[in-house]
Amino acid sequence: MIRQISYEDGKRKMAQGIGTLCHVLSAEGNILVNGRFSMSASEVAKELEGKDYYVNQGIRLASAAIQEINTLSGCGTRETASMMKFLLPVCQRREASGISPVYFAKCLKSAALSLEESVRQSTHPARDSRKELLTRITNDPNLADLILSGMEAGELVVKESMNAETKLEITEGMRLDGPLAVGTCGTFYDVRVLVVNRSISSFQEIYPLLTRLKGERLLILTDQIEGEAKNLLAVNTQKNHLPVWAGKIPGIGRRKEDLMGDTAVLTNTTVFDGIYPCPMKEISLHMLGKAKTLTVTPGYIIIEGSLKREPVFNRIHSIEERINQPETNYYDKQKLRERIAGLKEKAPVIYVGGQTLTQSKDEKRKVEYAVAYAQTMDQYGIVSKEDLASVFPGSETETILLESIIRSLKEEAVSTWLLILMIKKVTGLLVMWLTTGAVMVSTGYDREDLELMKNGVDIERLRG
Repeated sequence: MIRQISYEDGKRKMAQGIGTLCHVLSAEGNILVNGRFSMSASEVAKELEGKDYYVNQGIRLASAAIQEINTLSGCGTRETASMMKFLLPVCQRREASGISPVYFAKCLKSAALSLEESVRQSTHPARDSRKELLTRITNDPNLADLILSGMEAGELVVKESMNAETKLEITEGMRLDGPLAVGTCGTFYDVRVLVVNRSISSFQEIYPLLTRLKGERLLILTDQIEGEAKNLLAVNTQKNHLPVWAGKIPGIGRRKEDLMGDTAVLTNTTVFDGIYPCPMKEISLHMLGKAKTLTVTPGYIIIEGSLKREPVFNRIHSIEERINQPETNYYDKQKLRERIAGLKEKAPVIYVGGQTLTQSKDEKRKVEYAVAYAQTMDQYGIVSKEDLASVFPGSETETILLESIIRSLKEEAVSTWLLILMIKKVTGLLVMWLTTGAVMVSTGYDREDLELMKNGVDIERLRG
């Protein structure tokens, strides 16, 4: 990749790019992008990029910071852009006045840490009802009622629908999506459960276990069931010789392993791999799990296990700890919430639809942000402008930072988590700009890169 470096001029143009994006995003109302309204920082940034690589670098950096705040808190585009728009000229003036940019960057970092602690101390529970909050975010009372019903039912998950209608579905039990490999559809009770973390192809491997069943029902959940095992099980099931069902655990890699573990915990068994805790031929009935109810359809199965057990609560608690970790992004949080919903055996899902694919994606993003913002307010509380006005800044830099926050807020109260993210990300970006000595940009691709691109390699990701 061909690189180009610039010193003072590159730093100045990077600030120009940051200011350009923030000026647009801080404006009142929605922004028209390619014939539709949008408040997505990444979409607006793409339209603002031009021929100057250094200006584009600034636009991309500001867009990444704002987009990360959106993802983690559910909103904050206009507030973050307004705060950045206010603070950037302050940093430029301080640098132009002769103050060391490295010294001012240290002052800014110290002020951010102090103000973050003050915000945490000023937080309090949300005074408004959930419905008022969600109505204000979505501008749609019916959609707010739908989200509220889902949040009250359990760990709400948002998915894209293939239909134009937006609807809420609440599943009782753990749902495992995927086609059924062996068995008939219906609802069955008191079913034994075997979870295997590998493929099963040999019928002889599971035959000893089948002989021990003596008419009891068995659900086999595995990485893959194929070959002789699948064919013989299917034939015996069709002839009513064996009450057996077999399916594939959905997902890949870590997510599949986690889901296998969840299913095993819910049904009070363990995950077998053919070696641990014993070979397949030695599995006894008391080592199997048990589902009180098994609902089988061509596209998914639903398991109702035993919720009121300490291992289930412990596993839910460990998943909640992962959700609360700062580095967990919104997509991973959604997947973790799906697992909690399955373990709690109550899975509310909002399927967001639209007249077109673009409209459906926009609506889904709006609902996701509304749910995320409501969840952060429930978890972290809110901070009002009055609370911020009562904070006594300990330095001039803290005063400037506090003023930038108060001026950027349009609502009388906002999520504490949103404010903390704004302080972290905005000051982090400006500290990076202040301490930058030179800016390096990519201006093109060399022969080696072009060859890699022909073979489908993502050069931007590879070269960083």
